[in-house]
Amino acid sequence: MPFFALFDDAVSNRAVLYSRHISARFLRADQLDSLDALLAEGWRQGQHAVIFADYEFGLPLVKLPSENSGLLALHWFAECENVNAPSWLAEHSDSLPAGVSTPESDVSERNYSNAINGIHNAIRRGDTYQINYTTRLHFQAYGSPVTLYRRLRQPVPYGVLACLPDSDGLETWTLCHSPELFLNISSDGLITTEPMKGTAPCLDDGHDAERAAALKNDPKNRAENVMIVDLLRNDLGKIAQTGKVAVPAPFEVSRFGSVWQMTSRIEAQAVPNLRAADIFRAAFPCGSITGAPKRKSMEIINRLETAPRGLYTGSIGFLKPNRPQSEVEALALSGDKNSDGLNPPKARAESGLGFEGVFNVAIRTLTLKSVSDSLYQGVYGVGSGIVIDSDPQSEYQECGWKARFLTSLAPEFAVFETIRVEQNQCALFDAHTGRLKNAARALNLALPTDFKQQILSHIRQMPAVPCRLKTTLSSDGLSFAHAEIRALQGVQRIILSPAALPRRDYLRRFKTTRRAAFDAAWQTAERQGAFDALLFNSDGLLLEGGRSNVFIKINSIWHTPATDLDILNGVMRQAVLADPQKYLGADQVLESEITREMLEKAEKICLSNALRGVFEVVLDRVG
Repeated sequence: MPFFALFDDAVSNRAVLYSRHISARFLRADQLDSLDALLAEGWRQGQHAVIFADYEFGLPLVKLPSENSGLLALHWFAECENVNAPSWLAEHSDSLPAGVSTPESDVSERNYSNAINGIHNAIRRGDTYQINYTTRLHFQAYGSPVTLYRRLRQPVPYGVLACLPDSDGLETWTLCHSPELFLNISSDGLITTEPMKGTAPCLDDGHDAERAAALKNDPKNRAENVMIVDLLRNDLGKIAQTGKVAVPAPFEVSRFGSVWQMTSRIEAQAVPNLRAADIFRAAFPCGSITGAPKRKSMEIINRLETAPRGLYTGSIGFLKPNRPQSEVEALALSGDKNSDGLNPPKARAESGLGFEGVFNVAIRTLTLKSVSDSLYQGVYGVGSGIVIDSDPQSEYQECGWKARFLTSLAPEFAVFETIRVEQNQCALFDAHTGRLKNAARALNLALPTDFKQQILSHIRQMPAVPCRLKTTLSSDGLSFAHAEIRALQGVQRIILSPAALPRRDYLRRFKTTRRAAFDAAWQTAERQGAFDALLFNSDGLLLEGGRSNVFIKINSIWHTPATDLDILNGVMRQAVLADPQKYLGADQVLESEITREMLEKAEKICLSNALRGVFEVVLDRVG
């Protein structure tokens, strides 16, 4: 997909789309002073500026060393237009499922508690008053990121969906659902920030209004909020006119998706001739995600947190000129040139800064890096403000509330196991339950802790004759159905399906209810008197049958399609690979890329599935 950035205000239902990406410039903190000249030059050419700033970009700004050097990315686009976000997202989504694996934290609850105790010790020493301690959740995402964003979309004002190149030129997706304003820079030089401190869950159980009132009046959360308000007043005071910093709206509580948040609005009237670089140097990163005092808190964060934050708790925003194009060109052409050969703007109008823009605090933000077609490695940061009376367990739970919109995202389908049961026994029970557990983790389905006991209980109640037990796991839990297995009669035939499946499909690795192509294959085969139809991908490589895995013998060597082709690793297939002598009379089976030509030349073809075991078949070349 071409690079783009969609700024999505889902509260007022307004959105701005930046498209036709032209270029990107990545600045280190020591290059910040070149920002205004770069902006002026881009604006002179009629381009549109979007900025992504990593949290670590702010470390040198407060005179702290950084092993993980953060960057400020300045992206230029040829087009900027207002769009209807729901319509745009619907148009650019697809009909395929999108979801995530079960997110896993990089910090255990025990280590989290130890970190909170370390923060308490720092507070007792007088090093800090508050630390915003964060962790990262790691997961895999599948499907279209646009579709995933659409599923996750929250009623927040500062959402962003973007696909942009990183500093190495690699495609990176950002799915940001931020409720928090970092900076609103208006055309008259008024700069507004709305830090969030104080959180309570929204559970839709009839008591949410009570939780909101309790949050608004809670002494701990109000004290935490005041600390950050004082910090941001000090930051903005560095660039404000004397006496022109105010807090007109303290302690407001609003709902943002699954949580209540307490915010306070701070306003500052900027001094004349202020540059964008001056604003970043004074205020970045936002104090709500550091703690107070800022520099010492960031030093403690560097010591305690186990991984760099990256974009998380940094900022995403845009800047645009608010003066006639002729004045922008004049600014770019006046004055002494800097080291980049560009001309820094010098004079600013007394009534404004010459530019305006909005920046969020990049929280509730997923960052996705491509692993393969429609499969991504994802990171999601989450944290909370820690003060002296913070309870580690409560803070850990608060992080859970903030991540709930992601961690509760169940797939739009179910997974299942078809289990052969005979004499109330299942020979492959461990393989089936292991695969069900792996699928639940990979697709973010909640698996009951007693799921094995539930399956065994159902098995004990089944008839003694050979039966097929279908165990289905959905977002509603486990369900069961069984039927008697009919014996196969005579030589079994197979046909080749004319359908070509996509080269990659992550979900083919799991036995899901999204299997129309597989069901159509074996049902078509049955109508032609065959047992199954074999499926190939668009590269012409054999995958599997509609209800079986495939083994072929060529030149006395057995082969089976490799799992990295995105096929289901059937439990009977696993058994064959573990003991090929038992099932095929062979010392080994090679996982290979098998073409139609290889299949045609096969000396022998066998199918396997959990209900029928391993059996030889004949290829119906007419079919």
